[in-house]
Amino acid sequence: MALALVLLIGAGIAFASGALDTRPRTGDGTPRETAPPPPAPMLIAPDPGLTRLAAIDVSGTLPADLRRGAEYRLRIFVNDRLARDRALSDEINFTIGDVPLAEGENEISAALVGDGSEGERTPPVTIVRDSTPPAIRITRPAERATVYGATEMLRGRTQAGASLEITSVRPGEELTATVTDDGRFEAALPLRMGENVFALHSEDPAGNQASTRLVVTRALSLASLNLTVSVSELAVAHLPSTVEIIAYVRDDLGRASHGAEVTFSLSPPNRGTTTYRATTADGQASWPGMVVTGDTRAIGTWLVTVLVALPSGEELRGDASFSVL
Repeated sequence: MALALVLLIGAGIAFASGALDTRPRTGDGTPRETAPPPPAPMLIAPDPGLTRLAAIDVSGTLPADLRRGAEYRLRIFVNDRLARDRALSDEINFTIGDVPLAEGENEISAALVGDGSEGERTPPVTIVRDSTPPAIRITRPAERATVYGATEMLRGRTQAGASLEITSVRPGEELTATVTDDGRFEAALPLRMGENVFALHSEDPAGNQASTRLVVTRALSLASLNLTVSVSELAVAHLPSTVEIIAYVRDDLGRASHGAEVTFSLSPPNRGTTTYRATTADGQASWPGMVVTGDTRAIGTWLVTVLVALPSGEELRGDASFSVL
């Protein structure tokens, strides 16, 4: 009876041991050895790593030590999510098409599946999807602006790294634009009398494109600047003395200017230039009580220069002079 108990316990242990062995078995019940997970393939990093496309082709190379005769599948993951699952051909190089991309940064990895088990994933390669067209912002001149000079400086900003093309529509002439690394741009616009239309076209590094148009009208200005100086000659023996300079300013419509910035500059012989700033009111701005001092070195022509910045953007320049004898 003791012997029977020992045999029963031994059979139970053998049964439990067999139950714990989950390996696949051959036809006679013996365990069949399972293959190890397949090694990772190698992905080729996309060049460039920036695109505007919603899907790309992913290429790579299979490991050289795959088991002959075994069937494998290739899985492509985007940001750790399964994106594609394809059977493999006999070629060592592979390309999986239409792998979807999310906006922004995408980490793409791959793994092989064989005998039901997934192998190690490849180190991820990164590609950035940017599908947003570059903005074109014009800061000068204003849209539909009216100006009076033969040229006008265009300034603005687009996306950093983007290119910019500017074309004068009427003659179909491409203009030279300067674009900095941060996207700021400027160009000198040649203007004909009347309406001038310019087309701006920007393309960013991902291939997104944007366009806009700018209309600038060049008109005949009625603006004017007249200067008066209270003296024409001064005797050096009578220095110091005071002089009054008055600027009479009319705007582009011929009206008495109000609110224009006026800069007076006085350049005497043998001395540095001094300046004085004023604002027009009722068409006038003045430098009252300008003091003229000096000795014999002051003898000669004293030059007065006036620069006026009208609210319309037009600039006027004039000069006058007086003599110290």
